[in-house]
This record gives sequence, structure tokens and C-alpha cells, in this order.
Amino acid sequence: MIQVAGLTKAFGGSKVLDGVSFAVPPGELVALMGLSGTGKSVLLLHIIGLLTPDAGTITVDGEHITELSERKLLAFRRKVGYLFQDGALYDFMTVGENLAFPLKEHTRLKAADIRAKSAAYLKMVDLDGAADKYPSELSGGMRKRAALARALITDVKVLLCDEPTSGLDPIRSRDISLLIRELSKKAGCATVVATHDIVNAFRIADRAFVLDRGRFAAQGTEQEVRGSADPFVKEFLAG
Repeated sequence: MIQVAGLTKAFGGSKVLDGVSFAVPPGELVALMGLSGTGKSVLLLHIIGLLTPDAGTITVDGEHITELSERKLLAFRRKVGYLFQDGALYDFMTVGENLAFPLKEHTRLKAADIRAKSAAYLKMVDLDGAADKYPSELSGGMRKRAALARALITDVKVLLCDEPTSGLDPIRSRDISLLIRELSKKAGCATVVATHDIVNAFRIADRAFVLDRGRFAAQGTEQEVRGSADPFVKEFLAG
């Protein structure tokens, strides 16, 4: 579903990604780990087509997105759900309206069907009864769950999560991590989670990749990553 080959990106002469390559098949969840500022979010923004690489190719669901026009990129992004670090819910809309918005914009569903689907997705993230609340009335964990429901509601093929446990306590971090895994597996989408939360990354990921200085210092299952002899990986995992 996702194929990245030789991805390179620099900002102001500083190389953030240096020939990164990896692939994610449908239904797999991978974690991108590394220190803050090492390019995890930059990699996600390339996959969704918001950044253009200096070199390399990105293919998602058979489309070479680096070659798409802006109009075709907009159509392509309907296949991708993005869970932002802060949730990025519209604060002037209720939770129900937040979920309904992408359905109104990108589908031809009738109003009654939109309400029904929004309610179903809120129930799926244990927020039934919260449709009429505004984001400011929700806790941090509830906002993340509402944002996750919105990211998935258009039946996406790819789910990208940027630091989904940021700002949450350990229990809420565990809960949102497990929910991401549960719902992405149910949807069968290829999922990439960018995080420096080592515990939860290994808790939910099928494979993990550790970024260091623009390259993958280690990749594979938890056992394979923990068995890496790379000095940075050892230091990073030691915390």
C-alpha cells in the first residue's frame, strides 16, 4: 500500500531524510521511532503529499504521488486519514459536526446517513453521547479518540498518526495506542505511527523503524530492534 524508495529531503542545507526506503502492506501497522526533530513527521507529510522530496519516490495504493497534479493530490488524500498530534478538531464545530464534515465534503451520503455513520464511529471510540459537545469540553484523551474517528470515517486505505500519545498520561497513552491498533486492523488499512513513545510503539506495532540522522538505524520486530548493535539504538531504547 505504501512504498517509499530513496526518499531524501533537506531544509536550509540540513538533510533531514537521507535515502529512506520502506514499504507497508495493507493491514500492517508500523512505528517510526526516534528523537524529536529527527524527521518522523516530515516523513508522514511526504506520504500524504504535503511535502515534495528532493529525491526518491513515494507510491501509495499504486499512485506515484510525487507526479500527481494538485487536483489529483486532493483526490488522493481522500484515501488517507491523518491523526494530528493535537487532534486538530475544528473548535467551532461540535464533535458530531467534526466527524460529519469529511463525509459532507467527500461523499454523496444523505444527511441521515451521515448522522448515522458519525454516531457509529463515535460509539466505536467510546464517545457515544459526545456528539453535541465541543472539543473544548473534552479531555485530551477524548479529543484524540474523536480525531481518530474522524481520520477513519471516510473508509481510508492509509492511516498516518503523528505522536498520538503526546500530552497524555501513561494510561490514556496505552488506551489510545491500543485503539489505533484495533481500529486500523479492523479497517485493514496500512498504518504508520510516528512516535518517541517506545513502550506503546512496541505494544502495537507489527514492525518498528528507528530514525537517526536521516536514516534507519534499526528496523524489524521488537526483538530485532532491541537486538540491534547500533550505539544510538541502544541509547534510545535505554531511555
